[in-house]
Amino acid sequence: MTTTRLRFSFRTRLALIITLVFVLAGAGLLLAQFVIVQQLFASAIHVTTISCQAGDTPVSGPAGPLTGCSVAGPVGEGLPGYPGPGDVVYGSVLQQSTFLSQSVVNGLLASSIVLLVVFAIVAAGIAFWLARRSLDRIGEVTSAARDISERDLDRRLDLPGPDDEIKELGDTFDGMLDRLHLAFAAQDRFVANASHELRTPLTTTRAALEIPLQQGDVPAKLEPAIRRALRATEQSERLITSLLSLARGKAGVEETEDVDLAEVAGDVLDDLRPDARSRRVTIDASVEEVHVDGDPTLLDRAVRNLVDNGIRHNMRAGTLWLRVGREGPDAVVEVESTGAELDAETVATLAEPFYRGPSTRTAAGTGVGLGLAIVDSIATTHGGRLELRGREGGGLIARLVLPGYSPSIR
Repeated sequence: MTTTRLRFSFRTRLALIITLVFVLAGAGLLLAQFVIVQQLFASAIHVTTISCQAGDTPVSGPAGPLTGCSVAGPVGEGLPGYPGPGDVVYGSVLQQSTFLSQSVVNGLLASSIVLLVVFAIVAAGIAFWLARRSLDRIGEVTSAARDISERDLDRRLDLPGPDDEIKELGDTFDGMLDRLHLAFAAQDRFVANASHELRTPLTTTRAALEIPLQQGDVPAKLEPAIRRALRATEQSERLITSLLSLARGKAGVEETEDVDLAEVAGDVLDDLRPDARSRRVTIDASVEEVHVDGDPTLLDRAVRNLVDNGIRHNMRAGTLWLRVGREGPDAVVEVESTGAELDAETVATLAEPFYRGPSTRTAAGTGVGLGLAIVDSIATTHGGRLELRGREGGGLIARLVLPGYSPSIR
């Protein structure tokens, strides 16, 4: 049998602690008042007793002369709690005084309980208001920390309000974002610069390997090694090109223009149909005109990577479905491909850089693991998103969702 433990938020616990402190303080105050009133009545009854014993003659005491009292006659002895035989006590006065004190004390006790309950309710309301007001600004920091990713490190809290510990926390968080932004920017610049610098020597190396092969100057026993080196060089060039695309996608779009995704998809299909035929992959395209505002080169790269990924990681004699259209205000490019079964954990990592998936998805052995990462980067840069999910029966469904618009209202 399992037991369920109640878990309260920090705000609730803080409010309950404040309420408890208020209630305990109020209860202490009322208890002190109750004890003081009891003592005052006991002192008054004692004074009345002495005064009544003195009859009509005033009796001097520490606080001055005490007023005597006179009644019709003495009650005599036998009153419990009062002087014994031989003492003259005017009982009617003492009984009235005792009744009065008990009535007041009992009424004070009932009133104190009611006041304590009302005070507890008011204290709880004030405590919850104070806790919410105090923690709302911390909630802003928490929300920002949850939402900010490496894609939008330029966001800042700039927390308003008094210059207190919470504002200091917000300013510290902003300083951390400044440092992270600089670090990520430096990393992206390094990748872009290094990739750019590596392209020239790799191009030279590829040319130096291709020319002897084309001219037939390579001995037969060396030709397999030369061709392996050429394939490795071509693979390195593809990797560098992908890294440059990824770095450019993260850098953002400086200038945008009207891009018809139907035209982009048509050009991509024309270029990649030979690859699909070589792998005996059937392409079923459903394309309609849909416009977005963006960088045509980056958008071409995104659509190309989606289709190329669907062909490259498809099964032999498989099928690829390409759909381009509009869903509400968004423009959507969807590529659905057959292939191996993919669990949710694998699908969640497909857009990570250099992740190539299970071996069944890399049979071709020519991927560099950046295709979907580049698409994700380009989608984010254009205010969109990349959606991935496993296809029932095996394969993958990749959706590029971008904000669309109508050219007539541009």
